[in-house]
Amino acid sequence: MQEILKEYGPAIITVVAILALIVVIVAVIGTSSGGVVSDAFSDLIKNFFSDAKSAGGV
Repeated sequence: MQEILKEYGPAIITVVAILALIVVIVAVIGTSSGGVVSDAFSDLIKNFFSDAKSAGGV
């Protein structure tokens, strides 16, 4: 078990951190619209992807 943690420990920590970030984002956005934070975050994501597409020439 200790050998597995030595070899795969950083990868496991990275996966757990990404999952925690996803959980926080889902909790902030929620399933319903109309909240100030959820609307601002949704606009931020939409603007980011539209700017990325235009910068990439897609």
